[in-house]
Amino acid sequence: MAAVKFLLVADLHGSEVVMNKAVNSAKFYGVRDLVVAGDITGKVLVPILERPDGSLAGELFGVNREFSRAELPDVQKQIRNAGFYYTVVSPGEYAELAADKSRQRAVFLREMLADLRRFYAKAEEKLRSLGTRIYLLAGNDDYPEVAEFIRTTPSDVVVAYDEQVVEFREGYQIAGYGYSNPTPWNTPREIPDAQLLEGLRRLVRTADPSRTLLVAHAPPRDTVIDKAPQLTPDLRPVMQAGQLVMSSVGSPAVRTVLEEFRPIAGLHGHIHESSGRDLVGATGGRPVPVFNPGSEYNAGVLRGVLLTLDKGAIRDYLFTKG
Repeated sequence: MAAVKFLLVADLHGSEVVMNKAVNSAKFYGVRDLVVAGDITGKVLVPILERPDGSLAGELFGVNREFSRAELPDVQKQIRNAGFYYTVVSPGEYAELAADKSRQRAVFLREMLADLRRFYAKAEEKLRSLGTRIYLLAGNDDYPEVAEFIRTTPSDVVVAYDEQVVEFREGYQIAGYGYSNPTPWNTPREIPDAQLLEGLRRLVRTADPSRTLLVAHAPPRDTVIDKAPQLTPDLRPVMQAGQLVMSSVGSPAVRTVLEEFRPIAGLHGHIHESSGRDLVGATGGRPVPVFNPGSEYNAGVLRGVLLTLDKGAIRDYLFTKG
């Protein structure tokens, strides 16, 4: 197998500036493949109220604002770069949204999928001539409809790989699993860890560990890449001596499968503040290196890991930020 260099990113969360950077990163870093380890879309819909006099109003980042039609493009840019979506509505439509959660969800999904279509179009336009591929995986924060869109949308640039084993470069494979173990946030694609274990084992049965990268959105439990602030029952961070108390929140199932299957590497995301590298299964056999690029999508920053595969192992890695 020849050497393969690629970029791992995760947790883009719909930020337009970060998603644009992801598309441009292949040329910038000189790689032909970009592996996205889950959480593609954003979490918030911002309704912008259009009043009868033509003025506009909305709650932006916790602040009620009024602005003119001329200011709307700048407001829309702020919203999209933060990973939020927007819809301009009349007073009647605003009242309907406020009163009907199913309507809110439908509009949220409409804007989310429209943005994802634009992302596909941009990726195909910019990357097809370079021979670059984006391996795209829905994460726990992505709605099932997003996972289905990725699975069923044909593209010669964007490769879907959730719950699949797909061919990579030079004889290597990628096995993807985007669900996570339970979180305090009740996200759309989190499942009990026992179910996660069953799904991962079913996935890797068809893969060859000597040439497979396992991409699981959730990181393995008890590693440097699964540390997040410990929370109180009302979801406030626990502090001791003025410092955040951190705890392991990764998946025991992911760790188990890494130890059983022993792929070339584990590639993960999910825990934004735990960028890093660790080893799993260091006793009783070859340890498996695991990576989490981390995420600063809300600051417009694309974090990544440049990885080099050679002779069936990760031979080099470099964390990136830009």
